[in-house]
Amino acid sequence: MLDHVVPYLKRIPPCKTIQRSLLLLLLASLAGLAQDKMARFTVSTELVQVPVIALDQEGRVATGLAKQDFEVYEDGVKQDIIGCMRETSPVSAALVLDKSRSMRSNLPLVVDGAFNLLDTHVRADDEFLLVSFDSAPKLIVPQFTRDAETLKHLLSRYFVEAKGLTSLYDAIYLAVGNVKQKAKNFHRAAIVITDGGDTNSVYSKRETLNYLEEADVPVFAVNASEPNIFQALTIGKNGKSEIATEDDVIGPAERGGPKVLRELTAATGGAVFTAREPEDIPRIMGAVYDLISNEYTISYKPHAAAEASRVGSHHKIEVRLAAHDRRFAGYHLDYKHQYYRSPVGVNGQTATFARGSRPLTP
Repeated sequence: MLDHVVPYLKRIPPCKTIQRSLLLLLLASLAGLAQDKMARFTVSTELVQVPVIALDQEGRVATGLAKQDFEVYEDGVKQDIIGCMRETSPVSAALVLDKSRSMRSNLPLVVDGAFNLLDTHVRADDEFLLVSFDSAPKLIVPQFTRDAETLKHLLSRYFVEAKGLTSLYDAIYLAVGNVKQKAKNFHRAAIVITDGGDTNSVYSKRETLNYLEEADVPVFAVNASEPNIFQALTIGKNGKSEIATEDDVIGPAERGGPKVLRELTAATGGAVFTAREPEDIPRIMGAVYDLISNEYTISYKPHAAAEASRVGSHHKIEVRLAAHDRRFAGYHLDYKHQYYRSPVGVNGQTATFARGSRPLTP
């Protein structure tokens, strides 16, 4: 873009050096913006794009859906869908793995699940971050990598012992912030494996929810808090080893874990999958990956009559499957249910979500 205006700048008289300098700065800024990656959830005065994950009645990725199969409502008003795109594309994902003491019996299963994902699902252009958390989160892989063997080595090294408290909110905040800043692929997400109980975060649940609602990174969770997969050995009064009871293993925070995970994922357009048996964890991780890499993107232009009320406020979105012959009975959709229309997005400019005021650093 600058190449086209340099000849014009040379014609500005020397007495107008200040004006020329200011124009150069403005154009340089615009050029930098043009090189930025487009946000996944795009909002402008012209277009809203909503990523949607669709599951069929068997719980598999729903394929073959088209524009006419969807209905979109904004603030209760039906919108005219302009386009519906689905394509399998590379994924940028953060693996966020709980290694606090409440996960001590499940930690090997978590590592197996991550290995299964890396061995059987990863494509050449996929990239991953790795975050662990106990009493505090740690960004083990600070930059996205496509090297599955390196990730497996780090998993084997860092996920040997489960101990400490649980900083779930801080870990999700850290992971989502890094995905938002660094992901190169259009499809991006954070995949969390945890029992869902938070006992030691700096951020509150409300602060985390506020950030997730503005960030454009869906969070998917594998809920490992089912009682029948929390089986650990303990030493009984008779000095012999025995299976611990549920109360020995799961505290009040873990009991509320499923509800917390539903709230956190719903704010992002993600979902929670519950591991009811130990072997469910690897299978669920693979299914989550397939969902992320097979999103639909629905585009619509908000009605002009609502334009004046859109700026500087939140707007609710509802996406439905439109068939009236029960063809889609049992189907399930996940998507972000609201967005914030920033005042900076007027006059056709794209509005981007505000970042959190206190992002965690590695």
